[in-house]
Amino acid sequence: MEHIVNTDLGSYLRQMRERVRPEQMGLRSSGSRRVPGLRREEVAALAGVSQTYYTRLEQSQTAHASPQVLLSIARALQLSPDEQDYLLKIGTPVQNPHAPAPCGDQVSPYTRMLVESLGNVAAAVLNYRCDILSWNSLYHRLFAPHIDFEAPERAEQRPNIIKMNFLDDEVRSLYADWAAESESNVTYLRFISADHRHDPQLAELIGELTIQSEEFAELWCRQRVSNCIEGTKLFDHPVVGELELMYQSADLQDGNILKFYHADPDSPHEAALRLLTVDLDSVHHR
Repeated sequence: MEHIVNTDLGSYLRQMRERVRPEQMGLRSSGSRRVPGLRREEVAALAGVSQTYYTRLEQSQTAHASPQVLLSIARALQLSPDEQDYLLKIGTPVQNPHAPAPCGDQVSPYTRMLVESLGNVAAAVLNYRCDILSWNSLYHRLFAPHIDFEAPERAEQRPNIIKMNFLDDEVRSLYADWAAESESNVTYLRFISADHRHDPQLAELIGELTIQSEEFAELWCRQRVSNCIEGTKLFDHPVVGELELMYQSADLQDGNILKFYHADPDSPHEAALRLLTVDLDSVHHR
């Protein structure tokens, strides 16, 4: 049985249409509306396509459309750049659906050396599914000291940061703003799913999270997308207390992602992060 990530164009268009208020588009909202957001005929008119054609797209009678049509619909629905990117991907056929999933789960010695050298920065290498392929001591201590440090080296035990966030209470409790963290996790997973619709391991991950977490399932059904590559997170760490850290993601040549967390220089948060490093050193030298 082929495992396919659910990236249905019709349901995504319905979700996006229902969130747009008529007044946002300069339309008069006269009388009572039986549906939230815009009507299909309004989206079709704003996008410059026939109502019949747009209806066929929403009802999944037509699975794909030209990039020009999709861009027009994206403008009509006021999609963000990430949402537009997602729409273009799910609205076009997969070029080679039977091609094997990219195998980028090996970390080069140079990348590993880089991660290990970032002593005051929590750094890890992730694949696009957010499996942790390598982490330095500070990243391990920040997120998951209860997990074996060597776990990323073993494919069958390799931690997945999104799975830990939703299903591991020790990791989940780190986030001072769990609502924002949970949403960013799911919107990112939805965003990257457009590029990997026929990846059975990604489909399995999403299926497992949907079954084991009602919260994840609810967020996944909203079909919000965002490529979360940088920002700020507030942690409540059991060892060093409050930590406000900036995070960034960088694409590596092998298709993996370098993820790192750091604090503002000379801030209390940097001091707390350094304290976590000192705690690590004391543990290592016992």
